[in-house]
Amino acid sequence: MQQVITLEPLTQLEHQIEQLLLAEEYPDDFPQQLENLVALRHQQVELVLKQPQLSRPVFDDVVARTQAMKGLLQQHKDRIGAQLVRSKKSQKSLSLYSNIQQHGQ
Repeated sequence: MQQVITLEPLTQLEHQIEQLLLAEEYPDDFPQQLENLVALRHQQVELVLKQPQLSRPVFDDVVARTQAMKGLLQQHKDRIGAQLVRSKKSQKSLSLYSNIQQHGQ
C-alpha cells in the first residue's frame, strides 16, 4: 500500500506563521511562538522530503514554499528584531523587579 504525501500539516504551519507575523500586535510570547512554529515546519519539511515516493513536483513545491517563507521572515526581520529586544528588556525588567521585591523588604 502506497503512502500518500500530504502537505496539509505544512500548509497549516505556514498559515500559523503568516498569521503570527501579520498580526497587528505581536503577543508577549511571540519569540517562543515563532521559534516553535518554524521548528515544527522544519520537521514537517524533513518528513516530506524523506518520503521514498517523493515526486519532483512535490519537492519543487516544498522548496518554493520554503523560499517564500524565508522571504516572509526577511520582510518582517526588523519588526521581529524589535519584538525580541522588547521581550528581552521586559524579561530583564521583570527579573530586576522580582529581585527588588525579594531583597528590598
